[in-house]
Amino acid sequence: MKLLRYIPLFSILLFVSCSKKTIDASSEDAMKESIEELKKDLSPKEKKQFESSLLLVALSGDNLFEMAADSEATKRRMRDRLDGKTAQEVIAEGEVIKIEREAKQKKAEIERKKREEQRLVEEKQRKQEREAKEQEQIATEIKELEKKKEIATKAAEKLKKFKVKSSKFYFKKSAYSTEPVIELSVSNGLDIPVASVHFDAVLATPGRSTPWVDDSFSYSISGGLESGEEATWKLAPNMFGEWSKAPKDRNDMVLTLTVTKIKNHKGESLLDGTFSEYDQKRLDELYKQKK
Repeated sequence: MKLLRYIPLFSILLFVSCSKKTIDASSEDAMKESIEELKKDLSPKEKKQFESSLLLVALSGDNLFEMAADSEATKRRMRDRLDGKTAQEVIAEGEVIKIEREAKQKKAEIERKKREEQRLVEEKQRKQEREAKEQEQIATEIKELEKKKEIATKAAEKLKKFKVKSSKFYFKKSAYSTEPVIELSVSNGLDIPVASVHFDAVLATPGRSTPWVDDSFSYSISGGLESGEEATWKLAPNMFGEWSKAPKDRNDMVLTLTVTKIKNHKGESLLDGTFSEYDQKRLDELYKQKK
C-alpha cells in the first residue's frame, strides 16, 4: 500500500524531468529545431525575452574582429554557449548580460562626462591664459604706440622750426619733353645741422575736395643745412608714381609741404614727427580690445 502511494509522485517527477527541454547544439539544424520546440512552451512575453536573449548569450565574449577573422569558429562558440540550456536559463543569462552591459555603459558614460568636464575645465583655463597673454600684449603695444605718438607730437612741434618758406609745383618744357618740378625754399631754425629732410606733400586745387597728389618724399642735402641757413631747391619728383596723376593743363594747383622727419649725415634720425594713420587706427582698435 505504501509503495502504491508513491507511484503518482514518481510519475510526476519523471514527467517533469523528461519534459525539461534544452537546446541541442550538436549541429546547426538540431539547434534550430530544438529552439523552435522550446518556443512552443513559452508565453508571448517569455518568447520575446527568449529570442532577445538568444543572440546575447550566443555572442557573449566575441567581438566583431574575432567574428570576421573566423566565422566557423564563431559559429562553434555560439553553439557551445547555447548547448544544453533551457529556455529559462537562456532568458536568465540574457538578463544578466543586459544588466552587465547597462552597468558598463553607465560607467562609460560617467567616465565620458568626467573627461568632458575635465576637457571643458582645461579649455577654459587655456582660454583664460590665452586672453591674459593677449591683454598683456595689447597693453605692451598700447604703451609702445602711446610713446611713439608722444615722441612724434613733440618732434612735430620742434620740426616747425625747419620752415618751408615757399613751395610750388610746375612743369618745365625742355627740347624733348615736359618735366615736373618741385621748387621750395627752406630755412633751418633748429640748433642742429640737417643732412636729409622728409616731407608729406599734397598737391591740390583750392575748392576741390580731392587732391591731385597725396604723397611723401625725402631729399638728401648736399653738404647739409646748418642751423640758421636757408636754401632753395628744385627737385624732380618720380613721375611713375603718385606724381603721374598731376595734370599738365592746370595752373591753379597749390603744393603744401610738411616736414615730418630730419636726419644727420650718418642717416640717423634726429627728429621724427611721423605717427601714421595706420598707427592711430591700430591704437584706437587696441583701446577697444583692452579689458
